[in-house]
Amino acid sequence: MRAFRFLAPVLLLAACGGGSGNEQPSSNDSVPAPDTSAALPPAQVDWPGYFEGTWAAMGVTVQLWVHSDSTFVVRTRHGEADTLPTGAIGTWRVAQVPGGPAAGLLSVQYEGDPPDHYMRTAKGLVFVDVIGGVDVEQGMVLEKFADEIHDEVPRMRLKGTFTYMADALSFHPCGAKYSWPCAGGLDAGGEEEGEVLNSMGTIDLQKAYRKAVKQGGDPWTIEVECSLGMGPAMEGDGADEYVFIHQVLKEGVTCP
Repeated sequence: MRAFRFLAPVLLLAACGGGSGNEQPSSNDSVPAPDTSAALPPAQVDWPGYFEGTWAAMGVTVQLWVHSDSTFVVRTRHGEADTLPTGAIGTWRVAQVPGGPAAGLLSVQYEGDPPDHYMRTAKGLVFVDVIGGVDVEQGMVLEKFADEIHDEVPRMRLKGTFTYMADALSFHPCGAKYSWPCAGGLDAGGEEEGEVLNSMGTIDLQKAYRKAVKQGGDPWTIEVECSLGMGPAMEGDGADEYVFIHQVLKEGVTCP
């Protein structure tokens, strides 16, 4: 299994089959019967929510925000010494896997990597290894702490493409289908975990962009220290989820 590219390189997952949403083992693979007794029946599955868990065998803490608009945010911390967790934003769907639970598996996809899969249980999400069969990893559980929330995602590393044109700032995370409205970290309006301290403002971000590109609208592919939070909608009333960039960590990165 792969279990997030942030966790352990030796873990690999097979990718979901394109288009059909079904995953088929090869004719030479045997499919062991998975322990799906804890899986919720289809009528009771509500995928969106905030999930968190510490996987002691790997020494990591995983936070997962699953949103009803088919997007998700994942934040992974490698022990207490990891002062800036690694993050990613991508899309999810429900995959029907031979031998898996009737409700299917939560399949989360980002950055061009094979997807990760989870079985929905009454407690939360249990990681499922899909490679030549189905194996439920009982020690890798993300407990559900809340229903869908769009509040603040604390600081994390994130790769993507920043653009600035016609007074609109946007950030397209690597592997994501959509772009997020963007602003400097000083405009985040919060101080939890030091979001304001050591942060650049929107004007600083605009200046750095102009210095890095030849003309407005050109893509600037960077790794940033950012947080996510709500801000005014780009169009009409209401609010949108923003990427607040606190620092630019690296320029010229490559999205898979």
